[in-house]
Amino acid sequence: MKNDRQLTPQGTSRRRLLTGWMERRKCQPEQPSLAVPAVACPPQAVPEPLFGALCDGCAACVSRCPYGLLHIEQGKAVLSIDFTECDACQKCTAACPTGALREQMPCDTLLRPQISLSCLGRQDSCRMCMINCPQQALAFSVSASGDRQLQCNNERCNGCGLCKLSCFHGHIALSPLGEKSLPEQG
Repeated sequence: MKNDRQLTPQGTSRRRLLTGWMERRKCQPEQPSLAVPAVACPPQAVPEPLFGALCDGCAACVSRCPYGLLHIEQGKAVLSIDFTECDACQKCTAACPTGALREQMPCDTLLRPQISLSCLGRQDSCRMCMINCPQQALAFSVSASGDRQLQCNNERCNGCGLCKLSCFHGHIALSPLGEKSLPEQG
């Protein structure tokens, strides 16, 4: 029968390999994933490790990004928000031939702002990141000790990076969701 063939590297299609992987996952108990990508994936990327398996580094997404935010690193697409934000245009998703980027996935880079203790907003003088956030995910709150802290609502934030770019003092870094804060520079 056609479906009774042995799985070999020569006779396996990507579809069959993916289907087999998904069937095997159905039999395993669900465990919370603690894996955090070391680098930022494009928006609408499938979860790791599936993204790592599907992305073949073809650079189709890289050529379609109108802002040049994507590049290939170690054979995989990587997002770098250094000079402009990701506006979630989804051109990278439309260009992806492998299924590593999918329309069904939320348009979220999984990057979240890490705010330095030197943030001027803590002294009540700057609100540029909060004002410019298109998702309205940032808000200042007052702690029990009276300190002002910038809080990010991870449910609302889509990791576009506009907060980082709005902070002209450089007090915001972007880190993958779940990663620990960067140490303070003295």
